[in-house]
Amino acid sequence: MRIRSGSLVIAASASLVLALAACGDDSSSDDQTSSNQSFTGDPVTVMTIAPVDTAAINQPEIHDAAKAAAASINNAGGLNGHEVKVINCNDGNDTNKAAECARQAVSENVVAVLGGFTTNGATINPILDQAGIPWIGAPGFSPNELADKNSFPLLSGAPTFAGIAAKAVKDGCTSVATVLYDTPTTGKAVDLINLGLTAAGGQPATNIKVPTTTTDFGSVAKSAGEADCAIIGLPNDQTVAVAKAGESVGVDTRYYILSGGLNDTVLSQAGKAFEGAGSASNFVVASNPVWDEAKASSDDVDWTGPYNQDTWASYRVFADVMAGQPDITAATVTAAMNGAKDIDAGGLMAPVDFTTEFAVPGLNRVFNRNVVYITADGGEVVQEGGFEDLGPFFGQ
Repeated sequence: MRIRSGSLVIAASASLVLALAACGDDSSSDDQTSSNQSFTGDPVTVMTIAPVDTAAINQPEIHDAAKAAAASINNAGGLNGHEVKVINCNDGNDTNKAAECARQAVSENVVAVLGGFTTNGATINPILDQAGIPWIGAPGFSPNELADKNSFPLLSGAPTFAGIAAKAVKDGCTSVATVLYDTPTTGKAVDLINLGLTAAGGQPATNIKVPTTTTDFGSVAKSAGEADCAIIGLPNDQTVAVAKAGESVGVDTRYYILSGGLNDTVLSQAGKAFEGAGSASNFVVASNPVWDEAKASSDDVDWTGPYNQDTWASYRVFADVMAGQPDITAATVTAAMNGAKDIDAGGLMAPVDFTTEFAVPGLNRVFNRNVVYITADGGEVVQEGGFEDLGPFFGQ
C-alpha cells in the first residue's frame, strides 16, 4: 500500500495528534545565555520557539536545551569565531504570540530559527519565509513546515505512524487498537497507522476514540485490552493513565506509543505497566555516547524527550553546515542548507541529504526518513537495531 496523493492533509492533520502525544507538563525557564570566551567576529543571533507558562502545552526544557547547545558551541570558540546568541521565544500556544515571535526574529536579524516546539507553524513560518529566515529542525506540525522552502525538519513526523504500526505487525500483533483523542484529525492519523499495518501484512486497526475531557481511563484500557496490541497517541499523563488503568484490571496487551511518547518521564511514572512498550525515533537513544556532550551541558533536560533532542541536534546541524563559512546571515545559512548532504549531527541521526526533497505531495520537506525502533526495557529506553527507511511505505 502506498500514499501518492493527498499526503499534505493526512500528514498535517496527523501531526496534530503527534503534537498532543508529545505534550508534557513542565514549568518555565528563563531566556539567557552566556559564555566566558573571547570572540573574533560579530555575534550571530538565532531563535528557538516553545511554549511555557500556559494552561495547556508547556515545553520549558526546550529552552534549556537551546541554551545548552549554544553554550556548547560558544565554549568551543563560537561559530567561526562568532558568538551564538539565543532568543528563546514563548509562543504561549497562541497564534498572536506566535506571530510576535516570528516578527521578533525578523526585527532582531535572526540568521535561523532552530528546533523548538509549536503547533502554530502555519502562523510562524510564512513570516519567516517571507523574510528569508530558515527554520532548521522545524517540528513539522503545519503544512507550511512540511512544504515551504525555508523549512528543514530533522524529524519524520507523522510518517513514523506507519513505521510504528508495521513494527507492531512484525512483532506478532494480529489485532491492533488505536487509542487517540476524538478530534477531527484522528481519522488522518488512523490512515497512516493502517498504511503501516496493511503494508506489513496485518489488518486495519480498531479505533478507540477518547473524548478530550476523559479523566477515568478504565474503560479505555479495557477496550484496548481486547486487542493484542494498542497504539497510543495521547499526552504523557494520559498515556500513563491508560497503562496504569490497564495494569489495575489485568489487561494483557502490548503498547506502542506514537513517536515522542516513549521517554524517561513516561517510564518513570508508568513503571512496569509499560515494560516492553515500543516506539520509533529519528535519533539514537540517549544512552548512546554521542549524547554525552548534551547531558554534560545540562542535567535539567530529559534528553530522551524528542523535541529536546531535536533542538540540540538542530544547533549541531547549524554549526556543522556553517563551519568555515566567513559570512553568517539568514541568506548564507539557507544557501548552505540547500547544498548540505550527509549531515548526521555528529552521529545523532542517520545521514540526511537536504538537497533532494521527498517525492510525496505535501511531505516534500520530510528529509529525514530514517528511524530507529525503541523499546522500554527495565525502565529504560533501549534501541533495537539500526536505522530503517520509512520511504518504502510511500513508494520511495
